[in-house]
Amino acid sequence: MSSNNKLPKILAIQNGKQDPPHLVGQWLEEIGFEIQVITAFSGAEVPDVVPTGICAVIPMGGSMSATDDEVAPWLPAERALLADAIQRDIPIFAICLGAQLLAAATDGEVSRAETGEIGLHSITFNKIAQHDPVFESATKLFPVPVTQWHEDLVSKLPSAATALASSELCPNQVYRIGANTYAVQFHPEVDGDLVHEWEIHADNAFKSSGRSDVSTEIHDAEEALVATWKPVLQKWGEQVLAQLN
Repeated sequence: MSSNNKLPKILAIQNGKQDPPHLVGQWLEEIGFEIQVITAFSGAEVPDVVPTGICAVIPMGGSMSATDDEVAPWLPAERALLADAIQRDIPIFAICLGAQLLAAATDGEVSRAETGEIGLHSITFNKIAQHDPVFESATKLFPVPVTQWHEDLVSKLPSAATALASSELCPNQVYRIGANTYAVQFHPEVDGDLVHEWEIHADNAFKSSGRSDVSTEIHDAEEALVATWKPVLQKWGEQVLAQLN
């Protein structure tokens, strides 16, 4: 993603080779951000505090668990980075593993789900979400489509968090901390092509699910998925921009 010193910069932490910001990055660039990506999976150094000049952080997904420090030795720094962002009120939009890392970085808990979620699913928003400035548009839809790909979940929310959505198999699909930090268990950033890459490089969540050809159903649902989640991500981005002014 291009570099422009005049644009506000969001730091994305890419935890896996097939886990880039993708659509989320594109949507935020459309409204005036530069996305700086740290490819942690390739050995790029992850800072343990939010660098100067960064206005928000997006921790991405990955096949590891939130405390798999031997598998992914950068995770302690990533958790420290998220804790620093929370302490300094720097906005976060955490995705899948990122949502679990955010919980682990504060006082939440992460555990293995009894049943993982893979493919096209739906989530249910609560009444609080209906008045949330970022997610309000999505709460008007039924069903609310999401792309899932996880076998871990946030089993206990951080004490400062507010739950916004759940699913039948996962009690904490969306949560908020403060005014500008959000975490989602699902994957708004993916399309069918990226999910096809996940199928090719199958992780344990996919192998144990018994699913096949998930990318086809995501391809078929792309229009609805983009229509649902692009406004949400751009609304969050607008809040980040407003905080800068």
